[in-house]
Amino acid sequence: MNTPAHTLMAAALLARPGARRRNIALVAGSLIPDATILWFILWERFVRGEEMRVIFDERYFDPAWKTVFAIPNSIPLFALGAAAGYALGWPVFWAFCAAALAHVILDLPLHHDDGHPHFWPFSDWIYASPVSYWDPNHHGVAAGAVEVVLCIVLAVILWRRFEGRLARTLIALCLSIELLVPLGWVLALA
Repeated sequence: MNTPAHTLMAAALLARPGARRRNIALVAGSLIPDATILWFILWERFVRGEEMRVIFDERYFDPAWKTVFAIPNSIPLFALGAAAGYALGWPVFWAFCAAALAHVILDLPLHHDDGHPHFWPFSDWIYASPVSYWDPNHHGVAAGAVEVVLCIVLAVILWRRFEGRLARTLIALCLSIELLVPLGWVLALA
């Protein structure tokens, strides 16, 4: 799934009006599994000068990078963190870990050949789903369409749940980015 979709889903599942610190933590948690990938893209493109096709066809699959991606995509680490946050009564830490865990679990069935070892550090196994959230050779067009429709529905739900200007601005921004991502990929890979 695209990163904004994870944020909208985590917010729809976990965000509550009046719980500002917890809501900020869950937004951060929904983003953290993709943070290393964003850093990787920026590093490879603007520091090393790699073309986008090389970044995604070759560098993304480099074993060193796969290890870097494994840590913030680990189901055991975030499950342990969420359980500890809940047990210790730390709602902000719980929200961060729960949102990251939701992100990772939702990603698991949507990566065909570009997934992560979601059970790191216990296993380097990577599930190769028959469905990809982006690859047209593995139902990516249908999966992408479902993702966009789901994000629109979630944005409406969140819009009705939150009345504050900042919350609504963030909801609109998230949905706008989600809707622009397909166009961005077409332009970046052209």
